[in-house]
Amino acid sequence: MTAKPLSAEEVAFFKENGYLIKRGILDPALMARARATMWAGAPPQLKRDDPASWIGPFHEKSEAQDSVRFGYTWKYRAPGKEPWMVNLLPKNPIVWASAEQLLGEGTLPEPTGVRGIYSILPEGHVPEQPYRCHVDQHLFNLGIVAYIDNVPPNGGGFTVWPGSHRVFYPTFATEYTFTPTDAAQTAVAAVQQQPYVDCYGEAGDVVFWHHRLGHSAGHNRSRQIRQAVLYDFKKYTLAERQAAATPPDMWTDWSI
Repeated sequence: MTAKPLSAEEVAFFKENGYLIKRGILDPALMARARATMWAGAPPQLKRDDPASWIGPFHEKSEAQDSVRFGYTWKYRAPGKEPWMVNLLPKNPIVWASAEQLLGEGTLPEPTGVRGIYSILPEGHVPEQPYRCHVDQHLFNLGIVAYIDNVPPNGGGFTVWPGSHRVFYPTFATEYTFTPTDAAQTAVAAVQQQPYVDCYGEAGDVVFWHHRLGHSAGHNRSRQIRQAVLYDFKKYTLAERQAAATPPDMWTDWSI
């Protein structure tokens, strides 16, 4: 029997907290290629050899489908369909095996792309802003945020409210579609008062997270650009279950 990538303790942590970080599991060569690709597609404002140019916000907003820029955020989607990007993240052996362990072996279609390279510019000396918790509206089972460069504390890392998936899950009328009930707003206000976790880390670290987990993009108070690749795992059965009423047991569609 092939050893499972996640220990019993890691699975228990994921179920309790709604997220899990696996450290140093991505291919260094593919991460270097992703960083080079990001810089090759960077707008003129960003100069790789001039850290002062990295401080946001972006001077010009872009709504181009393959390169969305606004404020301090850059969603570079253009390289997302490249096969090597798929190998970097969803088909990384540990990532793929972990997703199958959580969602069920043979339940996931072969990936054809990733969301892209998502960057957050440093905020410089502007006043710090509060964190705002939210739940994503699009359809997926398991989210992945992977760092392709080091992310220091307060460096724009993925930010989560541990255990909030258990709070939010019953406040939606359906299991996967975005159908918040009146209780959802009350839940947001309550979760917002709870401590959050800054998922900082190093190149190669991967954050797995439940689709109903309260989270936020981090504020980047460091001196470097936060660079991450994102992917959403979607089971074959998601389309047929997406509008089903929320079942009492939030793990009925999982293998854990």
